[in-house]
Amino acid sequence: MMVRFPVLGIFLGGLIAQSVIAAEQSPVDVWATFLKPKYFADKVLIEDTTVIEMKTPYRAEDAAFTPVTIRAQFPQTAERFIEKIYLVVDNNPEPLAGVFNLTPEIGRADLALRIRIDNYTNVRAIAVLNSGEHHIVSNFVKAQGGCSAPLGSDLQAAMERIGQINFRTVGERTPEDAIIGQLMLSHPNITGMQKDQKTQLIRPAHFVKSWKLYFNDALIMTAETGISISEDPSFRFFFKPHKGGELKADVIDSQGKEWTKAFKVEA
Repeated sequence: MMVRFPVLGIFLGGLIAQSVIAAEQSPVDVWATFLKPKYFADKVLIEDTTVIEMKTPYRAEDAAFTPVTIRAQFPQTAERFIEKIYLVVDNNPEPLAGVFNLTPEIGRADLALRIRIDNYTNVRAIAVLNSGEHHIVSNFVKAQGGCSAPLGSDLQAAMERIGQINFRTVGERTPEDAIIGQLMLSHPNITGMQKDQKTQLIRPAHFVKSWKLYFNDALIMTAETGISISEDPSFRFFFKPHKGGELKADVIDSQGKEWTKAFKVEA
């Protein structure tokens, strides 16, 4: 009687190999499987660019400092405005990079910032209108290693200047009487995935988690952020300077450190 076990083994081995190849070619859709159900389970997300557009590089020059620009398609008014923007990086260890809560007083719901990207991924911005509508735009970005990349500066030097806040205005006023402000914070924003080059130990996570911006004591914008934001975070945003006044920033990090600084804004 002929023994056919080797042939059967080859057949099964071929099936297993095909399954492995298929799994590699069809990775889990992190967005559909995990992220959308977690953050927007009962929401209808409208895929279009009628509310916001997003600009990202197709291939990032530096995965630890990948620029993201979100532009609103209409000005903020009391009747119709974007009240919240979620920024999601599907394949990052912490996909929710930030949640930005906006008001009509910022004039336009535009944002510009730099993020870390750990692997090839979709980057998504979800805008929530005051009417409750959710609109989403998505871009694919090729970048790797941004969350574990060594800090761009010496940690001791970074810790000596931690918490220093700077602010400036950029450009001219818009027709809506809004102007661009840029807020810059000195902070290493450690992800918890980076090695100390001397000890080879992983540095504990230490990142900025809360931002509040006031103009003339009125809250105009808040943000909750995490490890996906780059070292030395920098945000560009619009606000209405009116006849001048004081812009104040309150910042809190994951170790409970707090910093506050006020800046005079000229008319």
